[in-house]
Amino acid sequence: MKNYLRFSVLALFCCLCFTEPAGAQFWKKKAKSEKKSGRKPPATQKQANKKEDAKLRKRTEPEYPASEKKDAYRVDILLPLQLSSLVQNDKLVQKRIPESVMQHIHFYEGVSLAAQALRDKQITLDVYVHDINDPEGNIQHLINNNSLKQSDLIIGALQSTEIPAVADFAVKNKINFVSSLSPSDAGIKNNPYFLLLQPTLSTHLTQLIGYANKKFHKKKKYILHKSNTSGEKEAYLQFRDALEEEKDLQIIDCSRFDMNVDSLAKIFDSTQVNVVYVSVLDLSNAEKILNTLAQLPSEYRFEIFGMPSWKSLRGLSQSSAYMNLSIYYTSPFFYDPTTGAGKYVSSEYKKEYGGIPSEMVYRGYESLYWMTTLLEKYGPVFNQNLSDVSAAPFTRYELQPVWSKDNEYLYLENKKLYIFHYQNGGYIIEQQ
Repeated sequence: MKNYLRFSVLALFCCLCFTEPAGAQFWKKKAKSEKKSGRKPPATQKQANKKEDAKLRKRTEPEYPASEKKDAYRVDILLPLQLSSLVQNDKLVQKRIPESVMQHIHFYEGVSLAAQALRDKQITLDVYVHDINDPEGNIQHLINNNSLKQSDLIIGALQSTEIPAVADFAVKNKINFVSSLSPSDAGIKNNPYFLLLQPTLSTHLTQLIGYANKKFHKKKKYILHKSNTSGEKEAYLQFRDALEEEKDLQIIDCSRFDMNVDSLAKIFDSTQVNVVYVSVLDLSNAEKILNTLAQLPSEYRFEIFGMPSWKSLRGLSQSSAYMNLSIYYTSPFFYDPTTGAGKYVSSEYKKEYGGIPSEMVYRGYESLYWMTTLLEKYGPVFNQNLSDVSAAPFTRYELQPVWSKDNEYLYLENKKLYIFHYQNGGYIIEQQ
């Protein structure tokens, strides 16, 4: 069987492949109790209907068409590569490629390695890479001229504002759309063809809090937060709402006082373990908080639960940082370079691009490799077989339906999370 790849931006990446790879949604106030001076007022008809609807509504699983297998499959990759501003006349015009762009180039590199591995397995595959920052590759243009109509699978590394248009196209054409990088569901509803690989912040917090409650259920809890941006405020509100039933909870706004060793020493208890949720996404602010907590006397014991963004904290890769702290954070991905798949990616990456593959290389590789294997095994509509992770090189994905509070079907989301526990200069994975 003839194997081939078709890269729409091949010439450009021939230039880019020699660049050096980079190194590495408060306090919901409880309703006041009704006066006990008589019977409760009768429910209005609207309230009665609402209760009746809640009783009658049942979850309805989506119905998928039959999936017909093919001799060859087409996969479209949507990436914000900004090629027109980086390359002119087949030459790089910027001495240093922005990190925000490099991560997508690394994702492409992983896709390229996976495509080669699939070719070696005799899988016939057309791979089209679209630079959505290019006028002829932008999302609206691709949709308007039906460029994606023949696709068997769409994989996108898109921002939340870019997701709805592709998701709407995907459900109308019954093509699976995999959102590989963004944790945003972008308000998607009733779309069984939208697959979210990066769990939402709500999923992260739910699992992190559940884990903390099992391990430290009798300990006093604290929330340290900053609400200086809309993102930080949303994260704090989700944390607070998730902990609404916690009886012994103290909320501390770090932006309202001078946060230093003395001020924090007055807040926390030196005689027992302090369970602290730090609702801060910004890494520089998170580092300041952790560094201050680490300076408290050794009799202060902390179990700190942070945000998914913390995997990029510099201190967590330094053996001498935060030595008095026990820190937990979640991540949906764990790439072990010592496994067979890890060694393959490392060796092939070194031969093709030089250097050590970044996380984005692994993510690009796994996204294409696992999904294409599902295509080959079950055909384009493989949604009822997403529990088959036998071909996923690293991650044991758990793609599950997400439902609204009134049982409306929304989309499919990966619920698999690893809990990383950092202490004394190293980390272990507490839960897989």
